[in-house]
Amino acid sequence: MKAVLETLGRVEEFLLAGIMVVMTVLFSGSVLVRAVSDELFRQIAWVDEATRYLMVWMVFLGLGLALQRGRHIAMGSLLERLPQRLQTLVRKLIDFAGLAFSGFIAWFGTDIALLVLRSGQSSPTLGVTTALLYAALPVGFALLAIRYLASLVGVFDRWAATSPADAH
Repeated sequence: MKAVLETLGRVEEFLLAGIMVVMTVLFSGSVLVRAVSDELFRQIAWVDEATRYLMVWMVFLGLGLALQRGRHIAMGSLLERLPQRLQTLVRKLIDFAGLAFSGFIAWFGTDIALLVLRSGQSSPTLGVTTALLYAALPVGFALLAIRYLASLVGVFDRWAATSPADAH
């Protein structure tokens, strides 16, 4: 399972980097075109919508990777005041609650994305189904649920990455 998580992490990093590059190129190109010609800029109005779609995907794709690397918000100072055995129990409870919540949101998000897909709704300038935008929610939370499960069963210690020494 650890090798699967490492591979998944590399794929996510690749996708996130790719999205960032595409967003940068699209947005920079849009700014340059706007400086040259308003008429030409109106012809590429889809760029703004495309970068928003990509930003949404980037946020949700990064959820699981951020958890695995200990980059989510945590109340570590409160947890560190507890006895070691209680810390372990509370961490497992937090991981279980995170797994349950992430799983629920992934499931619910799938229903929403399918509902939007069946509605036939499309984006105004791109002309693609808005279900592509809504699909980011279940995908991102499914990736997050996988990480919570892996942390819960001890495949990796996400809590070790949140120590004060790593805060720099």
